[in-house]
Amino acid sequence: MKVKRFVADNMQLALKMVSAELGPDAVIVSSRRLDNGMEVVASSEMLGEIDSAKQSELDRQLRLQRELEAAKQAARASAAQRQEYAADTAARYAPQQRDSQQASAQVSRTEADVAAATRLAEQAVEARKQSEETYQTRLQEMQGELRELKDWLVSHQGSAWDTRRPLTWQQSQLWQRCQDIGLEPAWADRVVSMSDQSGDLEQAWKSALGVIQSDLPLLPQGVLEKGGTIALVGPTGAGKTTTLGKIAARFVQRHGPDSVAFVTLDNYRMAAHDQLQAFARILGVEMKVVLQNGDLVKTLSTLRKKKLVLIDSAGLASQDPHFSSQLSMLKQTGRDVRKFLVLPLTSQARCLQENYEHFKPAGLDGCIFTKLDECFSLGAGLSVAALTRLPLTLITDGPHIPDDLHYPDASRLVNLAEQMARMARTRWQAAEAMNMATQQQSFQHGV
Repeated sequence: MKVKRFVADNMQLALKMVSAELGPDAVIVSSRRLDNGMEVVASSEMLGEIDSAKQSELDRQLRLQRELEAAKQAARASAAQRQEYAADTAARYAPQQRDSQQASAQVSRTEADVAAATRLAEQAVEARKQSEETYQTRLQEMQGELRELKDWLVSHQGSAWDTRRPLTWQQSQLWQRCQDIGLEPAWADRVVSMSDQSGDLEQAWKSALGVIQSDLPLLPQGVLEKGGTIALVGPTGAGKTTTLGKIAARFVQRHGPDSVAFVTLDNYRMAAHDQLQAFARILGVEMKVVLQNGDLVKTLSTLRKKKLVLIDSAGLASQDPHFSSQLSMLKQTGRDVRKFLVLPLTSQARCLQENYEHFKPAGLDGCIFTKLDECFSLGAGLSVAALTRLPLTLITDGPHIPDDLHYPDASRLVNLAEQMARMARTRWQAAEAMNMATQQQSFQHGV
């Protein structure tokens, strides 16, 4: 094993020196900050190999102790027999007395060797105990070093947002907290660059949360009161039909069933509009089905006396041959129909972005977030709204009709996003603690 100490102005230079001297497979044993830079102790041998060598040495020493103890007992027995024999025959065999004395000397030397071996074995056992006692401390030190290395790597990701201006330590911490919330890197870059960093980290983070809140595009409240013609588009399973039912129920409570009508474009699947028919029957509102290649504009003209007309669409993929015809019908309505993209917050950021690109040709006026009660992170959804500048209009957070339908509140959403991030960290820390406890228990039992 080759262990060497390196001192450099910063961690990056120290790591380069380690790689050049010990090779790319070198192991960082420890690191600490000095007045003149960073100290890194590295080894060319894996820790597992070192621990294996130490264990082999301990096993050899314990085996030697057992062998020497057996030799000690045998030597003592032999010495007793020889002393008894020498006492009985000393008068008759004076010449052999010298041999008996030599045997006694040999026994003494053997006993000394046994005592030395015993001390060596005891020292080995004591070293093993000390190793067990320091295991937890060493593990914590290694975790601290890994956190420092992570911070260093994050601080050198400044090129992700501006290749000409690397992130400072405080900016890297802000950027990492944005990532913990789930913000997309592009929006996190914007938030960090716009936040006030004149104070400490917590003050800067408070400023960053304010930037997130103010950068969220929200549609002025009033969709549920103004009425008009509204079409919901989005992927299958996003909750379009259920959201239509919530909007209709809220409007019927205020204006009566005669003021609302349903229109569905989803006639491509078997029993596709059964749920919407059930809503229409329960609420007592009129419902119309636009057949394939039908005239949506003509159908809407028959409902012009309704205060609110809600259009349900099929969640078709772009390669579906019926998607283009459905999209064409929606585009023909022009600005007379407001079109809202329904996005489930349980989807990943990439899926949300692709759905936006998929339905963008319809001429979107805003978006509606669903399944808030089922998601574990708000960052992806908020990022799509902020980066596409698609105004957030409504949010649903449960199956209850019409109670689980709300106007978005930027402050509440940002606080909820931060709370979800804290809960995720708590779950991760609990899992890490459980893993460490399992490893320590295995170590103590010699597994």
